[in-house]
Amino acid sequence: MQGCGTIRVIYPYLLLNHFRHHSNKVTAGGTYLSNFIYDASFYKNFTFVQFQRAAEEYHLSLYYYIIKEVRKSVKIPIIYEIDDMLFDIPKWNYASDYYEKNRGNIEKLLELSDAIIVSTVPLKKYFEKYNKKISIVPNHLPKFVWGDIFPKHLNNPREKKPRIVWAGSDNHFSSKNKKSGDFGEKLIDFIIKTTDKYEWHFIGGLPVDLHDYKDKITHHSWVKIFQYPSCVKSINADIGIAPLSNCDFNRCKSNIKALEYVACGIPGVYSDVYPYKNMTITCETEEYMISKIEELASNVDMRAKVWEKDYKRVETQLWWEENNNLKKYIDSYLNLFGKKLP
Repeated sequence: MQGCGTIRVIYPYLLLNHFRHHSNKVTAGGTYLSNFIYDASFYKNFTFVQFQRAAEEYHLSLYYYIIKEVRKSVKIPIIYEIDDMLFDIPKWNYASDYYEKNRGNIEKLLELSDAIIVSTVPLKKYFEKYNKKISIVPNHLPKFVWGDIFPKHLNNPREKKPRIVWAGSDNHFSSKNKKSGDFGEKLIDFIIKTTDKYEWHFIGGLPVDLHDYKDKITHHSWVKIFQYPSCVKSINADIGIAPLSNCDFNRCKSNIKALEYVACGIPGVYSDVYPYKNMTITCETEEYMISKIEELASNVDMRAKVWEKDYKRVETQLWWEENNNLKKYIDSYLNLFGKKLP
């Protein structure tokens, strides 16, 4: 019901219910449920049933119920949908223990699935050992929620104290131990030393190293998921940052932060890790990231040029509603079973 579930299931399912094929002979629809339906007749008009991020023994029991009971009368395939690598998660990530404890269940779920949907090429390669039938559906943003883009450099760009934003969950760093996670020591020190120079905004998670500086930075608590886009845009930031440590877990991530910053009309400064390999400014070291933040902060024209380049690099991926992305979404599922839209 939160991040990837909303982005990859709830939003596209809402849009699918409005999808009409150009032939006027094909319509699509999706139903999102938080409770399992045991009545086999419920499934007779669906093309497939999908589980998102299933991990527990209870989820495995639901798989077996479909396989042993529902399929007696309805031959419906099961698809496993996932946006993250679930194994070998860094120990500083609070989700590590949960997924390690449930690793056996997850491996069985992946093997029992008729197919898997992932968000990136590295994620597909990672899960191929469990299931050869995998399709990639990139992340997109819903334009009906995010609204039109109003580039920041065209709207009050000359503020004395540039605003820099980071948005993400606590699983980007340890909630207990300092100097661990995606924010390294040099970046943390830079943030602390520049609180008078820049407005630092953190949405959701906050590195434990910054807890003693809440009076000098702005920490926005989590809002309800459907309010998140308006929350990010309301900050009216000048620059977005996306630091990621270079590990297998992060290399399998998607470029969702780049999509969000482009939708906010601001340039991004990204770690040089696979999800952001195509963005304009990518940084191999924290020193380089710091230098690019300072360069952008002092140069409005550069911010404009970087945002324009960033936009062009994600333009075809950005919105669910554009560039036939809903049709591509449907075909990605149908292709798993040798079918496609006309």
